[in-house]
Parts: sequence; C-alpha cells; structure tokens
Amino acid sequence: MNNYVILKGKKDRLVIHLNSEVDFLTLRDSLVEKIQEAKNFIGNVHLAIEFSNRVLTELEENVLIDLIKLNSDINITYVFSESGSGINKKEKIKFFKAVTEEGPTKFFRGTLRSGSKIEYDGNIVIIGDVNPGAMLRAKGNIIVLGHLNGTVYAGLDDDKDAFIGANYMNPIQLVIGSTIAKPMQKEILDTNKVDRKGGFKIAYIKNSEILIEDFSARSYNE
Repeated sequence: MNNYVILKGKKDRLVIHLNSEVDFLTLRDSLVEKIQEAKNFIGNVHLAIEFSNRVLTELEENVLIDLIKLNSDINITYVFSESGSGINKKEKIKFFKAVTEEGPTKFFRGTLRSGSKIEYDGNIVIIGDVNPGAMLRAKGNIIVLGHLNGTVYAGLDDDKDAFIGANYMNPIQLVIGSTIAKPMQKEILDTNKVDRKGGFKIAYIKNSEILIEDFSARSYNE
C-alpha cells in the first residue's frame, strides 16, 4: 500500500495530504483507493476538506473533488487548498486563518436547524448550513461555510470591526454591533427556495451602514 495520499481527520475538516513528487494520475488513483477504504469509517457527513503539501491547478482540484464525491458519502461544504487558481482560494484561506487568529473560535459542523441557537464570546465558524429560525450570536466574527438563512449577530459588544461571511448569504436578519442590515430576504421557507449560485460574501460596517461584498469576485492583485 502506497502513501501517496494520507487522510487525516481534524475537528473541523478532513485533511488530504498529497505527495508532491508523483505524477497526477498516480496521485488520482491513490486518492480513489484511500477514499474507498475510509468510506464506511467517515460515513455520510457534511465536511470541509483541505488539500495539503501540493499545489494543484484548478482542473486537478476539480478532478479530485469529483472523485471524492463519487467514491464516498461526503457532502463537501468547503475546500481549502494551495491552488494557484480558481475563485480566490488563497485569499479565502488567509481570511479564514485571520479569523481564528483574532481570538477564541467555536466550530460547529452540521446543519443548525430552526429553533437552534449558538452564542459564543469569541468567533463562530459553522461548517454547514444555518436554517431559517436558527440564530447565531458572537462577540467576534461569524463565518458560515454553507447557507446562511437564519438570524445572525456579530460584534455583540458594539464591535464595529466585526464581520460576517457566508458562502450563501441569505439571512433573515443580520446585525453587526448595533447596526442592522437592510432585509435581504422577505421570506425564506427552506434552503430549496433561495439563490443557490452563491459566492463567498462578507458583511461589514462602513460609514455607519452594513455593506456586503462579493469576496469571491476579488482579484489576486488587490
């Protein structure tokens, strides 16, 4: 058995360590073998994955992601990689690390359903969806690596520098500090009735109002 691909579980993600010297076809076949071996152990989960130790092209990364989907029951919520192309992945990784370095961070993996609530004195990172009727409250920043369809409060101590990021930004209510964002959705019944095109967006305060920026549209040269 080769060790061209090594799977390592972390609290918030599955790390896929890739050999940096073998050719991609060999690496591809090794990944399929390892994913199939671990299929029953990992099970049917919503999970972020991280490719490490090797820089992948966008095409190579997409191939590996498709193979993981075909050979496992993993529902991939987010991808961390060392890719030199694609939709601004380098900036997203730096952004994610910056959040966790700002202070204590609470991670939650899965779907936060209606009636559920998470409140924390630091940052909150949700690896999954926040359904309508669910609530997040954080003294720091909030990131949702999935659909944000619930109610979310960041910067509870009136921290105007706090921000909220989500892959699918469709909150019922969004508040940063004491500033309330204009309603983005008049009514959200379920995640099947929202815009699924997505694109990582960040909400932050500027000139006393909340702006929402499409983070995935930034260029590497900014």
